[in-house]
Amino acid sequence: MAQAIDEFDLIARHFAPLARNMPGAMGLLDDAAVLRPSEGCEFVISADAIVAGVHFPETALPDEISRRALRVNLSDIAAKGAVPIGYTLTLQLPPDVDDDWLSGFAGGLAADQETFGLGLLGGDTTKTPGPLTLSVNIFGQTPENKTIKRSGARDSDGVFVTGTIGDACLGLALETAGFVVEGAEDRRLLIDRFRRPQPRVSLGPKLVGIASAAADVSDGLVADLGHICRASNLNAEINLEDVPLSDSARRAVTDRQSLHLNLLAGGDDYEIVFTAPLTARDQLKQVARETGVPITRIGRMAVRDTAVPPVVVLDASGEQLEVRDGGYRHFKREKPG
Repeated sequence: MAQAIDEFDLIARHFAPLARNMPGAMGLLDDAAVLRPSEGCEFVISADAIVAGVHFPETALPDEISRRALRVNLSDIAAKGAVPIGYTLTLQLPPDVDDDWLSGFAGGLAADQETFGLGLLGGDTTKTPGPLTLSVNIFGQTPENKTIKRSGARDSDGVFVTGTIGDACLGLALETAGFVVEGAEDRRLLIDRFRRPQPRVSLGPKLVGIASAAADVSDGLVADLGHICRASNLNAEINLEDVPLSDSARRAVTDRQSLHLNLLAGGDDYEIVFTAPLTARDQLKQVARETGVPITRIGRMAVRDTAVPPVVVLDASGEQLEVRDGGYRHFKREKPG
């Protein structure tokens, strides 16, 4: 049985060092933090909770858990065009958590704070009979009135997506659903894409003034593009063959169209799907070059048509395809296959 840990000792040993470069955190010695945006900027704030056995395997290592929690929140504000500033953390710890586990957990946060340029502002720790649950509340900033919303898309805008789609969905299936791929390197790459998301923090702010609307791809490409459609009162058409897949995912899919379609609904990609005028293509090519992140046009926005789903997926011949239930749903998650 894990040795009992005093809450204040826990904070001083593992979490106060994470707040060292955040003056407003006051060394985590107060019960609140003070924060203000830079002159001419406004805050962008988001929060996500993750639960063992729901959002990550219960066998996940502590640094994988902490990094995942921080990165999924970084992805939210990246899609708004925001630069990260800081975050708060709430931990509900089951009895088997010990000091070594906390050291690994805090180490993961420290590594990602350095990578992404933010710090801990405060939070709370409590005990729970289980499961392990943690919530991050993240703060970023954008120039005033420049935050990229879901509601700004326009008819005839192109639909674009960063990176590749479907890797994390396949990685989760490899870990939990008995899914199999032939190559060991493909297996490693796909699982890593699930375990360690790559939020597009460097790219998101460069979309300010270019993208008309954006969302991070957490629930699935079709579902998150659907959020943009509903907020903007438009429809979208995307072409299945234009949706970018990694080489590893393409080898896993081969010619199985049903599996290919499932990747559009699988979630956990943490890429950015966004709309922009087609006249911005040269600017987007420059953003891709500067950040090293591919940007692919996958479709277009269209006038709202209530007779069809908000997002229509077309095959190479222009025929409409049916995409499962459109995305992730809590407590009901199908695996690709």
